[in-house]
Amino acid sequence: MKICPHCGRRFNEEALFCPDDGSGLVPMPERDSPATQVDQDDLVGTTLFGDYIIKKKLGEGGMGAVYLAENPAIGQRIAVKVLHGHAARNEELVKRFNREAQAIARLSHPNIIRVFIFGRTPEGMLYLAMEFVEGQQLRDVMEAGSKMDELRVIGIMRQVLHTLSEAHEIGIVHRDLKPDNIMLTKFRGADDYVKVLDFGIAKVKEPDGKQQQKLTQAGVVYGTPEYLSPEQAQAKELDGRSDLYSLGVILYEMITGDVPFKSSAAVAVLASHVYDAPKPPSKVGKHPVHPKMERIILKALEKDPKNRYGNAMEFLSDLETLESELSSETTVRTTVLDPRQLALVLDVARTNAARRGGGAAVAAASTPGSASSTSMPSMAKRNMPPSISGSVGAVKGAGTPLAAPGGLNPTVLYIIVAGLAVLSLLLLGLVWVLYQKTGVAPPTP
Repeated sequence: MKICPHCGRRFNEEALFCPDDGSGLVPMPERDSPATQVDQDDLVGTTLFGDYIIKKKLGEGGMGAVYLAENPAIGQRIAVKVLHGHAARNEELVKRFNREAQAIARLSHPNIIRVFIFGRTPEGMLYLAMEFVEGQQLRDVMEAGSKMDELRVIGIMRQVLHTLSEAHEIGIVHRDLKPDNIMLTKFRGADDYVKVLDFGIAKVKEPDGKQQQKLTQAGVVYGTPEYLSPEQAQAKELDGRSDLYSLGVILYEMITGDVPFKSSAAVAVLASHVYDAPKPPSKVGKHPVHPKMERIILKALEKDPKNRYGNAMEFLSDLETLESELSSETTVRTTVLDPRQLALVLDVARTNAARRGGGAAVAAASTPGSASSTSMPSMAKRNMPPSISGSVGAVKGAGTPLAAPGGLNPTVLYIIVAGLAVLSLLLLGLVWVLYQKTGVAPPTP
C-alpha cells in the first residue's frame, strides 16, 4: 500500500500520485501500537522548549500537523511541524523531514522560512520549529479570479528567483515549486513579500560538493505533476534548471490563469511535459499578454534544459528588462500643457480686455513679463503653438473686440475656457493610461 503524505489517502502499489492534490505517494508505514501512538490533539495547551505554549492547530496532513506556539514572555509566535507517530516510524519520511531542516538551515535568504529548532521530544515525536508567517498562498491569490498585473507578477518572481539563486549556488534544488509553496505576506509596508516553503523533497549536495544520499527510489517521480520539469517527469538527474521550468509553469499560470498542461490522469500530464508544446499564453488567457512576457515564459518552458535560462539571475534579467519597459509605458504624464503656453493664452485674454477698456485697463491687466497691450512681443509669439499664434493675430487685426455673453468679464471668460481645455487634456491622458493598463478600449460614441 501507498499513502499520500499530504492528505493521508491510501492507494495500491501501482499508483504514483494522489489525484486530489498531485502529491507523490510514499510507502504506507506500519501502524503504531496503541501504546506508542501520539494523540496530536493533546498537543494544544502543552509546552515545548520550556517557554512555548501550543495555542492551536494550523493544519494537518497525512504525515503530520503544524501548530502555532507562542512564548508569552516575549510575545514571539512560531510554527511547529510535527510528524504523526506512524510516519515517524517510516525511515524515508524521517529522512525527508531531516532533509527539510538541513536544507533551510543552510539558506540565509530572507525570502525563505527560517528554522529555529529541530529534534525529537522525549516521547519520540519529531518536530521542526520555524518562523510563523501570516499571509496567503499564491494559489489563493490566483484563485481569487482577478487578473494579476504583469508588474506585480514580476515583483513576486524577482523574490522567488533571488531565493532560488542562493539555493542553487550551494547545490539545493527545491523540486516541488508550486503556488501552494509560495506564501505572500506583508513586511515593512510591502504587500507581496514572498516566503518560499517546503524543502521536504529538495535535492541537496553536501558542503564538500558530494551528492547527499538519495532518499527517492530509482525510477520514482516526486513532486506535483502540473509543475514538474520534463527531466523530473522522466526521473532523470536534476539541476537548478528544473526549478526554473517549474517557475515558468507558475509564471504561465499567473499570467493566463491556467497551467499549460492538465488532465485527470497524472501520467497524461507528465507525458505532456515531456512531449507537448505549451499553447502560447496570448492564446490562452482572457487578457492581453505582452509579447516579451510570452517569450520569457516559453523560454522557461523549453523541453531541453540547455535551451532554458541557464540560471535564476538570467531569468530575472529578462523580467527586469520588461519591467522597465512596462513602467515607462504606464507612467502618468502630467506635463500635457507647457506652463508658458497657458501664460500666453492668458496674455491674449488681457490684450482683448485692454482693447475694450482703454489704456487704464491695459495698465491694470498688465503684469511683469506679460505681453504689451498694443502688440505681442515677437519672441513670445514665436514660442506659441500655431493655434495660439493665429489667435493672437486675429485679435490684433480685429476692428471690434468680441463681446462676452451676458456681460461677463472677458478676462474671466478666457481663463475659464483655458482651464476647461487643460482639464480636457488631463482627462484624455487618464483614459489613455487606463487603456494601456487594462487593455480595454474606451467606448465609442
